Amino acid sequence: MIPVCQPAKETITGPCASWFSTRTQLALAACACGGAATFLYLVDPNRHAVYPTCLLYQTTGIYCAGCGATRAVHALLHGRIIEALHDNALFVLALPFLLRMAWMYLPAAWRANAWPDLPTDHRKWVRRGVGIVLLMLGFMALRNLPGWPFDWLKPLVT
Repeated sequence: MIPVCQPAKETITGPCASWFSTRTQLALAACACGGAATFLYLVDPNRHAVYPTCLLYQTTGIYCAGCGATRAVHALLHGRIIEALHDNALFVLALPFLLRMAWMYLPAAWRANAWPDLPTDHRKWVRRGVGIVLLMLGFMALRNLPGWPFDWLKPLVT
């Protein structure tokens, strides 16, 4: 009797499981983020037109919740925290939470060479998503109001 060879079971899951391991995905993402940060550090968004303009602002003159985030990252990379807060306070204040989330999942993914399972409590995800959308809409509304305290929320344009 001839033994039948069975294919090895895949231990990596996800859309790119057959192409890249989780560690390779993380390394590529780190290289992409490092390259983008280096480019953003060297090329000032206030002086160069290589960065895209916000489509909402370009067509309506209304600042969206993300307007000024590129300039804020540039200012943060140069250590200018007050300027970064002026460009996009919501993004700068959300950045520590985003970095904490990354710090929670990425080392575990690297050690296991597999992406960890996310909690599947759909109600919690919906509540958080709705809360984030409402926060962004509120910030967007406040930064477009005229007057002294709200003018500080508008991005610096030089």
